[in-house]
Formats: sequence, C-alpha cells, structure tokens
Amino acid sequence: MKFDPSRPPVCCPCCRLLQHARVCVDCGADTAALGKLLQVRIEGLTTVSKRPATGWRDTLALLGTAFGIFAAGTAGVLISHSPAGLLLAPAVGIFGYTKQYWRSAFKRRPRLAAVPPRSRPAGEPLIGTAQPFEQTVRSGALAVATTIESRRGVIVRAVDAVPFWLALPGRRVLVTGDYWVAGTASERDNAVSVALGELEAAELPIATVSTRRLQVLRVMLMPGDRVAVSGRAREEQLPGAGGYRDALVETIRGESGSPVWIDRLDAQ
Repeated sequence: MKFDPSRPPVCCPCCRLLQHARVCVDCGADTAALGKLLQVRIEGLTTVSKRPATGWRDTLALLGTAFGIFAAGTAGVLISHSPAGLLLAPAVGIFGYTKQYWRSAFKRRPRLAAVPPRSRPAGEPLIGTAQPFEQTVRSGALAVATTIESRRGVIVRAVDAVPFWLALPGRRVLVTGDYWVAGTASERDNAVSVALGELEAAELPIATVSTRRLQVLRVMLMPGDRVAVSGRAREEQLPGAGGYRDALVETIRGESGSPVWIDRLDAQ
C-alpha cells in the first residue's frame, strides 16, 4: 500500500486509517471525510434560558409562584414554631423563578474519540529479514507507519509502504498489497500538528482533543530488519521476470479487508 500525501485523504471511522478509497482497505468499513469523524457526547447537565410563558400562562405561573411563597412561609412557621421558618418562602420563590426562565439540559460536546488498537491476527507468522524489492519510501525505509494516539487508543494512523522481499532460510517471499505495520516505535514525539501536516490531514478536527495528551509514534521498517509477517502465502506471476515458470514467486499479498500483518521485531 502506497500512501499518497499529494491527495486529500479520507479516514475510516472504525480503524482510523488515512487512505483514498471509499471502502477501507483494512477493515472494509465505509470511509468518511475528516471533518465527519466527530461524535457528540453527553458530558453532564447544565441550565439554559428558556422563553417565558406569555398571556394567561404567564399569569398562572406568577400566581402559582406567589401562592407557593405564601404557603411555604406559612408551613415553615407552623412546622418550626419559629419565625425562622419564613426562610422557606424565598427558597420556593427562587425555585419558581428558575422553572419559569431556566431549564435543565445535557451538555453535548463534539469529541474525536479514540478507537481501540487492532489485535494481532491468529496464526503462526513467517519470521525473516526484510529486503528491498524495487523501491523504498522516505529515508530508505520499506514501510513507515505513523500513529497518533491517546491513552484510550488510536486517533488516526497512516501507512506508507512498498513491496519488499522477506528473506527466509533457503527461500524468499514477496510481501505486497495492503499492510498493517506494528512493532516497537522507531520515533516517538508530541508534534501532532507537524505529523498531520506531513499526512495532508490538517482538516482532522484534532483541536477537540487536548494535544498535550497525544503522542505520535512511527514504526519504520528498514532493509535488514527482522520482521514477523502474517498472511496467506501463494504463488503469483511476477511481471517482467521472464518465462511463466521463472516468473512464479511465493507471495503474501494483503487485500482489502484482509491486510498483511507486519510486526517489526526488536534487534537481537
């Protein structure tokens, strides 16, 4: 999978992969514009002003409040047997005023909520050494996975990758298609705005999240790195490699909804 930063990306609401497809190449969900990822969340109660009643409803409300004040003061004196019971009257008056001009409402605020990171697929991976095939991405890497995350999960991520050889004892396998790149981060910082600019995703409503609580992680797969690759191996014809039999190579290809899982292993 080759991420093209020259084109405005869309994003998958489920796995948060930046891409250019209408259907997510990773999980198969419909993608959305960056500005449509916000979700409205209820974060408590507040009071808002309301339009007061008019006409006979206003008269009825005022009479009800006045009668309530008188009744509350009388009841307070009778119950407490003290003039201090009159303090109950203004309390009822304030309540009546509040009911006429104010109402309770939920606090609804747009939030860019995090999504949980993806679980590693089941199955035994192939472990070998990554070697260049034809091209590399920036800094000579075979794949660069950029993830912006919070303590609760992934905010957004992007993968810039090219096909590469997986060198195994006695053979090599071509890894191509759509990838999920994991492993120990090669770089870690808090430059969220810079990362969004690099990915041409400045429209992402990241301002709704405290950037001080976010961090940028980059996993860079370099030639010579040990990797674990999970995916289905099969023989495919390699274009430009001569005759039919000479062109057959063992390949692990990631497809839409079923990407190749690539785990960069720590050096040993």
